[in-house]
Amino acid sequence: MKISFLGAAQTVTGSRFILDFQNKRIMIDCGLFQGPKEKRNLNWEPFVEAKSIDFIILTHAHIDHSGFIPKLVRDGFGGKIISTVSTKALCEILLPDSARLQEEDARYANMTKHSHHDPALPLYTEGDAYAALKLFQPFPSDQWNELFQGLNLHFIRAGHILGSVLVQLSLTLKSGKHLITFSGDIGNGRSLILKEPAIVNETDTLVLESTYGDRIQSHKDPCESFAQVIEKVLGRGGTLVIPAFALGRTQEIIHIIRCLEDSGRIQKYPVYLDSPMAESVTKIYSKINGDIKLIPQSGGKIQFTTSHFHIVSKADESMVLCMDLSPKIVISAAGMLTGGRVLHHLKTQLPRSESGVLFVGYQAEGTKGLLLKNGFKTLRIHHREIKVESEIFSIDSLSAHADSNDLVKWVNQIQKKPSRTFLVHGESNALRTLKYRLTHECGLVNIEIPAQGESFDF
Repeated sequence: MKISFLGAAQTVTGSRFILDFQNKRIMIDCGLFQGPKEKRNLNWEPFVEAKSIDFIILTHAHIDHSGFIPKLVRDGFGGKIISTVSTKALCEILLPDSARLQEEDARYANMTKHSHHDPALPLYTEGDAYAALKLFQPFPSDQWNELFQGLNLHFIRAGHILGSVLVQLSLTLKSGKHLITFSGDIGNGRSLILKEPAIVNETDTLVLESTYGDRIQSHKDPCESFAQVIEKVLGRGGTLVIPAFALGRTQEIIHIIRCLEDSGRIQKYPVYLDSPMAESVTKIYSKINGDIKLIPQSGGKIQFTTSHFHIVSKADESMVLCMDLSPKIVISAAGMLTGGRVLHHLKTQLPRSESGVLFVGYQAEGTKGLLLKNGFKTLRIHHREIKVESEIFSIDSLSAHADSNDLVKWVNQIQKKPSRTFLVHGESNALRTLKYRLTHECGLVNIEIPAQGESFDF
């Protein structure tokens, strides 16, 4: 038995782990490297022979965990892709969208001639994405399922996004059963709509994420902060623009606004959801699911809506909304201002001192979102310098990730602790900090921080 770390090793992206067992090759997560160009270029580096992989098992649908699948299919992968039902449904939205972005990037590179290749080609196409979706085979959670003789699979709720799970594998060795647990991304249990991550009773080997291994998140009630910002901006006649990730964050925001309305803490303002992807994702969140802790309303669905809720589907409707200067809330993608319809709203609203922009998620280095959050007084949007007169707000208590304390608490709840632990999905300081805490506060021994491409034999 051997485990190889081919992504998310000493970095937070590109989650890819391969387990070689009984002449079978099982890949746990198959994500894209995202972020700076040097990271994205890793997607083009030679990878293992696609046809040699028998199974892909997904912890959840985020592109840094699933977005490399169409490339493997393009290269000849034809095995089974195992996930939860919700992860499959979300991938049906995310993977074709990722492919369209790949194709748009290639078209732009060919138009501007800035690529080293002529012609520039996409990493994969929409056709590759749809071919990949045909290989998905959803498995139920909270029960053991046999993948093949000698290896059984158990999905355990992770509480990160809808359908996210910890992947536990039971391997039959000559010495007996061996349990390996891959954490994927673990939620922090403070979501208003998702249930908390489940407890793992035992594991022999643990592959644990460490995204926020060196950080403690704010536990302040986000509802109160939302109420203050909404009443301040809309009370003076402005528009509040909320850049939000389509998956997870948007649904939390809609629910918060509805709760504030129902409790009388804010007035009932017009709310516009201007993101086709967020609209599609919200429909999936609305279905009854074991991950959701909200109570279904009439029709057996969970309502993600507000008193005056408007969905903006068409591009021309979005442009008309951009010209509307009346008080309202606009929720639109992308969450870090890397593109999308939200930029058109900002071109209109940023020069207005009565309006506001509310950030509710992490802003990566080099993004327009971080520049705006850090107080830049001008922002270049669509080749124009836009003056920033609107007020900029930030609420940092809506993370979908466990922080350092949450991770330590979760590990301490494991009754039979792992004899070997691998820390992944984190930057250098987060990895080192979490390793120190797990050693001294949880009593773990034999903690490894694997490098990119490193393999370990058992």
